[in-house]
Amino acid sequence: MLGTLRFAQPTNSMKPMDLSDAQRDLLTELGNISISRAARQLSALLNEPIRFAAPRVDLCTADEAAQHLDTNDDKKSAAMACIYQRMSGELTGRIALLLPSHDSHLLFQNLLGRSAPLQGLDMHAFEHEALTEIGNILISSCISAMADMLQLRIDVSVPRFTETTAQDLFNDAVAEGPEQQALLIHARLSASRLELEGTILLILSAAAAEKVVFAVQAMILAAD
Repeated sequence: MLGTLRFAQPTNSMKPMDLSDAQRDLLTELGNISISRAARQLSALLNEPIRFAAPRVDLCTADEAAQHLDTNDDKKSAAMACIYQRMSGELTGRIALLLPSHDSHLLFQNLLGRSAPLQGLDMHAFEHEALTEIGNILISSCISAMADMLQLRIDVSVPRFTETTAQDLFNDAVAEGPEQQALLIHARLSASRLELEGTILLILSAAAAEKVVFAVQAMILAAD
């Protein structure tokens, strides 16, 4: 079921504003196209078809994001693999690929396949490097879809890898600025050998979130 999508005005009260049904539907379509492109890239990496369910999209304040990501307190405190990049251009903020640690290890194992690792190779560092490159590819696919649909120029920095928890991630976001917004695209991807649950997360300033909503509204008006 699609979560409630809300846009928080950049005011001291930070009272959220409900999106219209048309805005909600278009944001969901944005998430669907973004995940579809990412799934095609992952399919090429794994050399097998990737299936995905329709993603759930949430737009909320940063301090609400952990609750939207998962309402299970145990999972909030569980470690996640986080590949993130800074966004610049017409949309500023951060974009990240979040994977539960179990899923990130499984993805790495499937990419490694049955190939024997090189002698003396630091597998922990090798896994982080591989996941960083995978995240870069998947994030780039999503950014490309967003830029095309929203008609906004979006540039990204060099990707970084970290291990964190959902709670710590969003605590850091709130510390950077309580006005920040979070756009989450939750998706479940599956193949014959694995099933992954991941989230594409955008942390935006209030002004950047407003740009997204305005761009979505412009698309709706142009289609009328």
